[in-house]
Amino acid sequence: MKTINHAISEVDYFEKMVLSRALMYPETRQSLRLEAKHFKDDRHGAIYGKLVNDIGFNTEKLLTVSIQKKHQYGDYDFVRTITEFPVASKHGIVNDQIQVYEFYKERKIKKLMTEYLNSPTNEQAMDISNEITRLNQYDLIGNDSKVNMLAEIRENLFVKQDNVLHKTGFDRLDEIIDGFEMQQMNVIAARPSMGKTAFALQMAVRLQKANTEVVFCSIESSEKNMTQRLLSNISKVELRKFKDPVERMSTEDIENVLTAMNLYHKMNLRIEEKARFTPNMVRNIANNIPDDKNGFIIIDYLQLMQSEHQHNGEHELLSYISREMKIITQEFPNITIIPLLQLNRATEQRQNKRPVMSDLRGSGQTEQDASMIMMLYRDDYYHPPEDPEPGAPSLLEVIVSKNKDGGLGTAELEFHKSIQKIY
Repeated sequence: MKTINHAISEVDYFEKMVLSRALMYPETRQSLRLEAKHFKDDRHGAIYGKLVNDIGFNTEKLLTVSIQKKHQYGDYDFVRTITEFPVASKHGIVNDQIQVYEFYKERKIKKLMTEYLNSPTNEQAMDISNEITRLNQYDLIGNDSKVNMLAEIRENLFVKQDNVLHKTGFDRLDEIIDGFEMQQMNVIAARPSMGKTAFALQMAVRLQKANTEVVFCSIESSEKNMTQRLLSNISKVELRKFKDPVERMSTEDIENVLTAMNLYHKMNLRIEEKARFTPNMVRNIANNIPDDKNGFIIIDYLQLMQSEHQHNGEHELLSYISREMKIITQEFPNITIIPLLQLNRATEQRQNKRPVMSDLRGSGQTEQDASMIMMLYRDDYYHPPEDPEPGAPSLLEVIVSKNKDGGLGTAELEFHKSIQKIY
């Protein structure tokens, strides 16, 4: 490291070094990875912004703008401390940026800790932890990213990859979407009583494997209620019998339920019951899934989630929560989130009750954030048969309305509501 001029601080030294190198050697600007906010001196940040956005910005132009807008870029004497800064060569601009960023990170963490000490809460502590993670993940090198990614894709062309796609277990649906990938947010949307929870629970059973964990976050129903629905699905014992098993269940039913309990106990699937669910709680669940396992987090349902912050209305709150769910999938490469979403009442006003994308009104951010949107519809809910056959299944339509990387279409499944089973 060069001997630092004692007339300036260490942070000032490295900020000026980055700017001076970029001015003297324009070819180094392709290596610039900082943002203007990372500079302690706002004038340095403003000059950096010009260097990044204007390849023709040089010493002469800098001296000119310093006269025209000295409050923004610094006066003539200030700018000369940059244009005349001693730079030996063009090499070292990446390391200079790392030094600037380390000082920025130190200032940012100090500020966060001061705010926490003034008002210490669990949510504040989690926010600090998340922010520190983001600060540490900031990429200041980036020059190997393209090469590494192309190498990975090339390898995929010749080497079979395990567990790239996770089948939902519904064959007709998998024919359309192929399956789920990691780092997705895949939404299941429907009006009430369409079968969202039953569909998501059975999907949870199919997704869990030896190397895959599934966490079902239940906000609306108790863990006992959800477990009974799950056991009804596995055992094929009618759900209504769980309300009074002594009177309603036969010996065979009880044996089937006990077998189902044993199967469920061995599954990499658990139900988390919370009256209050926030994005940071979801983040904590994701953090506890081992790195060597894939994880699915199912949320029943998105509109019931709460935030650690204040928001101006439900639309802003839902947009924030949706965005946080998407961010979590990007923070954890082994996680996919499947939120359930209750559609608005617009379908009730139409003759054709099948949901469409416009029924996500009020959830525009969710529509944008989702990799996949599946909408559920049962026609017999709106048009029940005049003489229904006892125990007859309901036709459940899974309408794939959005799929960033695959096909669209409708998968027709059979929903046996009494045993919460879908085929």
